[in-house]
Amino acid sequence: MRPILLMVRKDLLRQVRSPMALLLSLSFPLVFTSLLALTFGSGSQPSMPRVQLLVEDLDDSLASGALVSAVTSEQMAEYFDVEQIGAEGLHRLEQNKASALWRIPKGFQQDLIDGTPVELELIRNPAQSILPEIAEQGLTVLTEVLSAAARVLEEPLDDLRPMLEQNSAPGAEQISALTVKMYGVINRAEGLLTPPAIVLDTVQLEDEQGETPSGGGSSTSLIFLIVLPGISVWGLFLVGDMAMRDVITESTRGTLHRQLCGPIRPGQLLVAKALFTAVVSLISLVLLAGIGWGVARQSTDPAGFIVLSLALILAITGYAALVYGGAKTERQGATISSVLLLVFAFAGGSFIQVRDLPAVMQRIAPFSPFYWGTTGYQTLIRDDGSLLDVLPNAGVLAALGVVLLAAGAALLQRKMRGGAA
Repeated sequence: MRPILLMVRKDLLRQVRSPMALLLSLSFPLVFTSLLALTFGSGSQPSMPRVQLLVEDLDDSLASGALVSAVTSEQMAEYFDVEQIGAEGLHRLEQNKASALWRIPKGFQQDLIDGTPVELELIRNPAQSILPEIAEQGLTVLTEVLSAAARVLEEPLDDLRPMLEQNSAPGAEQISALTVKMYGVINRAEGLLTPPAIVLDTVQLEDEQGETPSGGGSSTSLIFLIVLPGISVWGLFLVGDMAMRDVITESTRGTLHRQLCGPIRPGQLLVAKALFTAVVSLISLVLLAGIGWGVARQSTDPAGFIVLSLALILAITGYAALVYGGAKTERQGATISSVLLLVFAFAGGSFIQVRDLPAVMQRIAPFSPFYWGTTGYQTLIRDDGSLLDVLPNAGVLAALGVVLLAAGAALLQRKMRGGAA
């Protein structure tokens, strides 16, 4: 056992003398999470850019003017920056100076009065993705509301048609009759419109001391807690990958051959490398957990955290052993590992929470080891879970780690025997 511990000590001292790679692997999760938290957590509400919407009114009528007024209302101004333009709208859209162009066709008012279906054209900017989608969804809701209003007011609109077609101004009797009819329609619909049948009331729960409960801190710390588990799992796999890569590095430099020429057997060296990978990953995990606690002051179940963390370390060690046991060169192993880790991270919810992924990706997510680590830590941190809640996650990670470590050990032992020869 002493030779194994001495080899682990040697690798740790070498890592301390050249810590830059380890520090970079650990700093990325913290920097990435902090940037997200500061960007979307500053203030009471996340800031969101407004949609630059161009409106081209080809009808220039009373009805089209009312439509333009609807998108420039105070409620819509929170999300839309509307500018009414002429024929140059398409050119400005092509120059990426707006998110979308909304065209009101000529004859809009007349078609509306005649009951003819009207099509409003929305041209999206292909250079943007999110803002044009917001414009489409918002204007779709608006047009559906106006379409329903046109159907409700169909009878008064039929009476309005001859007034607009006649050359002379409508008389007082015609206007009075139309007003009475409009009032009757609105009066009949009043019971459906006011007061609202369903109202959403949002409240903030407080504890007995009048303070927000656990997890109810600032939005910056909350976002930090939500994002950190997934990004940290990815960072820990990077650390394990870097530690196990020493096997091929030492083989290339000849130090592996010199060690095996002594009284050290390949099996002992293999155990030392696996133990070194586990120790480095564990130290990194403790550092990330300490920083996370220092920022958000969120306590978790100690037993659940320890069991889940040990299972995750086992899975990380097994993964790294299998990758570099099968790789022929250091570059090949690093390339394969980088691709696999990115796939696991996106599929397992490290960058985007699993519940926000498409349905197909949600079915694939459990095949990623990142899924079991990320959801386990989220259960402990976000849902105040206990050891029993994360036992399935720890069980899957531990079983995966044992299987991968066994396969990786067989490949690494063959590689080490070749190094001794």
